[in-house]
Amino acid sequence: MVRRALSDARTAGLKIALCTGRPMTSASAIALDLGLTGPHVAFNGALVRDLTQPTAIFRRPLPVAALDRLIVVGREKELCVEIYTEVAHYVERDWCESRRHSESIRVPYALANFDRFFGRDDVIKIQIITGDDRARDATVRIATEFSGTLRFSVALPVGPAAGLECVNVVEQTVSKGSAVRALLAYFRLDRNDVAGVGDALNDLPMLEEVGLRIAMGNAEPELKAVADIVVDDVESDGLAGAIDIILNMAPS
Repeated sequence: MVRRALSDARTAGLKIALCTGRPMTSASAIALDLGLTGPHVAFNGALVRDLTQPTAIFRRPLPVAALDRLIVVGREKELCVEIYTEVAHYVERDWCESRRHSESIRVPYALANFDRFFGRDDVIKIQIITGDDRARDATVRIATEFSGTLRFSVALPVGPAAGLECVNVVEQTVSKGSAVRALLAYFRLDRNDVAGVGDALNDLPMLEEVGLRIAMGNAEPELKAVADIVVDDVESDGLAGAIDIILNMAPS
């Protein structure tokens, strides 16, 4: 049903952008499978790119000093840390958490000594994957240390990585909302011409930037509180219902 709804939306001339915390390598594979061309949002909003174009629409890497410090404290706390550039992601050890996460997003990682990333300005995101109280508590303390410099958000993966927590770490001003603003400027659209559909807390800044706010039935209460419409949950093809609503509201 979702594929059919997306096809109907494309036929009607609607522009569709995926907006995800996943890396662009994962988002672009999903977009290609669904026939969705044009720009998409990855890394929780730190990158907006049309892969057919030579330059990004929006790109906000991690501050160099913060990146260097994260590498150091990640090692000290023995945390599963993943480093993401636009085109690949890396781990310093072959963590079981990274193996499960890689299987979940269907994107392989590379092993690398993190010394090679000190001082670099092309790292878009760091991710800390936690699976026990020790790692969670250490990550909370790290987030406190970087308050005001970096933005931390938690995603709960499904499939092979279920039971873990993926803590996304990006530059402080980055969010799905800032990415949507970049898309509005790129397409020269008014926010009232745009709809957003979400279910997780990191979708809240995105919904705050669009004219029509749609929450999935399984969405967090904070999203439902600001939503104009609540549709069925993901497993019940709520996205297809959301697209049908948008198509019925579009001018003929």
